[in-house]
Amino acid sequence: MTKPRDLVLHNANVLTMDPRCPRAGTVVCRDGRIFSVDPGLDASLSEDRDSIILDCRGRTVVPGFIDSHTHFLAYASSLISVDCGPEAVKSIAEIRDAIAQRARGTPEGQWVRATGYNEFYLDERRHPNRWDLDGATRRHPVKLIHRSGHACVLNSFAMGLAGITIETPEPEAGVIERDLKTGEPNGLFIEMDDWLEERLGPTTRAGEMAEAVRLASERYVSLGITSFHEASPCNSLQRWRFFQRLKMEGGLSPRITMMPGHRHLQEMVDEGLGFGAGDENLKVGHAKVMLSQTSGRLLPSQEELRAIVLSAASRGFPVAIHAVEEAEIEAAIDALEWLAKQVPDPGLRHRIEHCSLCPAGLRERLKRLGIVIVTQPGFIYYSGERYLCQVSAEQAPWLYPIKSWLEMGLRVAGSSDSPVAPPDPLVSMRAAVTRRLARGDEVGPGAGISALEALEMYTIEGAYAAGQEGSKGRIAPGMLADMVVLSDDPTRVNPEDMADIKVWGTILGGELIWQAGS
Repeated sequence: MTKPRDLVLHNANVLTMDPRCPRAGTVVCRDGRIFSVDPGLDASLSEDRDSIILDCRGRTVVPGFIDSHTHFLAYASSLISVDCGPEAVKSIAEIRDAIAQRARGTPEGQWVRATGYNEFYLDERRHPNRWDLDGATRRHPVKLIHRSGHACVLNSFAMGLAGITIETPEPEAGVIERDLKTGEPNGLFIEMDDWLEERLGPTTRAGEMAEAVRLASERYVSLGITSFHEASPCNSLQRWRFFQRLKMEGGLSPRITMMPGHRHLQEMVDEGLGFGAGDENLKVGHAKVMLSQTSGRLLPSQEELRAIVLSAASRGFPVAIHAVEEAEIEAAIDALEWLAKQVPDPGLRHRIEHCSLCPAGLRERLKRLGIVIVTQPGFIYYSGERYLCQVSAEQAPWLYPIKSWLEMGLRVAGSSDSPVAPPDPLVSMRAAVTRRLARGDEVGPGAGISALEALEMYTIEGAYAAGQEGSKGRIAPGMLADMVVLSDDPTRVNPEDMADIKVWGTILGGELIWQAGS
């Protein structure tokens, strides 16, 4: 049997993220892992092995980027949906026209999906409603998804398929927006995606989804993403098997850590799939818990949240709690402090996802508990204008206080939350360093971090957040040979230019799987 060929990267500027050898010139990959790292630009190669030599010509090599919180299938679906993001449309009329154009090429009765609208950036400064979408088509069911992923709008055809009428009661954790005069549902549904999916089933056909996954996978690796943490609360045993099938069929390249929704833990455990189960291509991650105040009160309640985290811990799962604003973050901390008293030192590394508005008092408690924060600095760039408008002057210093977290010794991993924001790590790193919006204004002057710290958030800290720092996030012997070749050194360019750095090549398991221009 022919031995697999070594891959040798030489003449490179290697940022290893390994304090024992911070920079190197040559990396040898063997059998999918890093075999050696040499400070020199050239290494003497074993003559008895057939090697692929990759001359990096001074380019920078870093560990493969890790997106620690993404909704991959939703992102994939967005790539084949009508783009209604702020860059594509400016008004509800333009949303209607874009959907109408797609409908004209879609057989009657089949779904038309649209994604990415953000009412803050629309001329009307309001959400579209069912009647707006009816103006695009009455012969197709339409689902328009908000950029956050936490709301959607259906047209009347789609509402009929779901059996929604004026008499339909709201689920406990969701909101059905209604006409103020008649009480008729106006088509806007908040935090009701699971509820709607039960009634409507899939809105994409199998063939469409396969193509969408292929496109999303190619997009991720073109951005240097070699691993991601799938954070959808509906992740289940069925979803796990779907990812297994995608991996076996070769349609999905990056390594996946799937966080099962807490309601699905027992079925995972019954299948022998505890935390960390799987292989290097697909692993079981934290138990995902959603915490919100959409309906005006905390859901789940504090008592219910305690029961959820205890149930997860009893099954050996650390939790990843979705908590955005101060009250939600405090509730998450309260529950984990309580858990620490019930189950002293269980060896579980818990996470809080987002942690967007975090005052100093909560940071101290996060530090004491050793909680990992998984946040999205890219939101500063993509949604900063909305933050400047809606976050009070008192709260402004609390907004994504990454510098303060790091100064306190907290572990912070970076992510995109795509499709909420595009999955470009270099744009997010620039936002973490410069704190600048797309239009150039600065959010929280003086709160930026160093470029190296930003790079750590998307490499070693991403690995740490999943408990995988023993195999990912560094370029060191024995680690998985996942790397990105960049046109420039992100720690040496002007911070404003970080997002202009190009990915020249992406290496997964010692194989060059993507190269610019190929």
